[in-house]
Amino acid sequence: MPAPSFIQKAKDFADRLWNADDQTLRWMLGVLVIVLACFNFVRDLNNPNHAFWDESYYLTTTQRYEEGKAQYASHPPLGFMFMDAGVKAGKLLGINKNIDTHFLGDVKKIDSRVVPKGYDFTPIRMPSALFAVISALLFYLIILRLNGEAFEAFVFSLLFVFENAYIVHFRAAHLDSYQFTFTLGSILVWLYTFGREPKRPLLTYAAFGLLCGLSFMVKVNSLVMLLLGALSLGRALWMDHSRPNWLRQFWRGTSVAGAFLAVVALFFTLHVVFNPNAPDTSTKAGARDNGAMGQVYKDYLAHKRGLSPAVVWDATVGYYKYMKYDFTGEVKTEPNGSQPVLWPFMAKAITYRWDFDGKKTAYTHMVGNPVNWGLGLVGIVGAAVLISRRRFDRKDTTDAEARAMDFDRLEALFAMFMVFWVFHIYLGIHRVMYIYHYFIGLALTYLLAALCFRIVARQVPLVAKHRFGILCGLSILIAVSYLFYAPLTYHQSMTKAECNLRNIPVTLVVCQPAKKKPAPLPVKPSADLNKS
Repeated sequence: MPAPSFIQKAKDFADRLWNADDQTLRWMLGVLVIVLACFNFVRDLNNPNHAFWDESYYLTTTQRYEEGKAQYASHPPLGFMFMDAGVKAGKLLGINKNIDTHFLGDVKKIDSRVVPKGYDFTPIRMPSALFAVISALLFYLIILRLNGEAFEAFVFSLLFVFENAYIVHFRAAHLDSYQFTFTLGSILVWLYTFGREPKRPLLTYAAFGLLCGLSFMVKVNSLVMLLLGALSLGRALWMDHSRPNWLRQFWRGTSVAGAFLAVVALFFTLHVVFNPNAPDTSTKAGARDNGAMGQVYKDYLAHKRGLSPAVVWDATVGYYKYMKYDFTGEVKTEPNGSQPVLWPFMAKAITYRWDFDGKKTAYTHMVGNPVNWGLGLVGIVGAAVLISRRRFDRKDTTDAEARAMDFDRLEALFAMFMVFWVFHIYLGIHRVMYIYHYFIGLALTYLLAALCFRIVARQVPLVAKHRFGILCGLSILIAVSYLFYAPLTYHQSMTKAECNLRNIPVTLVVCQPAKKKPAPLPVKPSADLNKS
């Protein structure tokens, strides 16, 4: 009997995988998500070997953390602590150990061209990349919780794993990956509170508050995610108006607020403890930080008083004032800024840097996966349509309870998306906003798309019949689109023709080097002007 061919072996393996018990399939696909995420987010982190975008700020902040200098920044301190941990771990492994980076801490922002020669960006970028891998797993678990089917959850988790915008931004020394991970964690915990009674309600709600607090301590705009907890509490009160239930929800809300505030207090305290050295007022950065500090905090740094709640409070108030000043002093427009109202349409992509070697150009370009963003738009529109139809569709079905839960979750996530979007439209009136501020909202649109697919598959027999084929087709489209734009994501060299190919059918990147506009010709005086 001839040995089975490779194709036959692959078919047999796929058959065993498809017919595996649900628990095994969940584990296997979860591991596959992690493997894919590691490949997409963690590889080749030292490329480009230059600071780009906010790394020009965060390298300086991390340097001061490394030296234990008291300082303030435009964002809360937790994300910088992770970067500092990465840098210190790198030096334990001998990376950048003999490179003098002290001067980086003298200013708040550096020119990317003045980074020390031989500096390896891997340590400072690695924590963000690893958090992105955790985010991929959390995203898979969230959709598994929403849809309950492993293969469907795997396919929709590819919206995160193969999202070019997430990859280019989360592989850098930026804050958004940390914020995103904690935000996804809070959404996953929230799903255990919405529409059901948790086994340990106070602990579950406290975990939600803790994760919201961690996200807030990276970037304050994630404060809006606390609304999800309010939706769970409000729904519980709507279903049961009794006095005992009001009391239960009060304690649950208190556990959310208590955990949130405890996290905020803890990390501001750690910020003070980890940075016991007074700023160097002879430097621009030190002078600016010192000017924002209260006298109580200055006395602590001068060793005139010990650590106390008053010191932590004074340091926290100074931090808040510094961030507020940065916010109010922020420019309202700049060429890379975008209007939040247009974010769902991927407006607009940002070229973080480009390097021309005389023949080809390598880009670090923050452009999304168009297939994914298109599905996100479908999620928004589909959710709005399904929610509207629910008000008129009152037919009883055998799965009425599960169907009602799907719709309740869809309405809650849609409300959360709209609040997030409108909140950032408001922020856009007061300061410049960038497309990556939409990342949490983008993830919510992906969750809406996944939930809409589940609801439609329940209601439309044709979709249910071809569900597997549709999911496989989506997987291929997502992966092919990701690969097509990957050179822009990973700073890979391309000719101008190859770059221009990425601008079909719409312009997503300005291909470099762009032709300089010819200088205007001098205006010759006309004969009529010379007449007296």
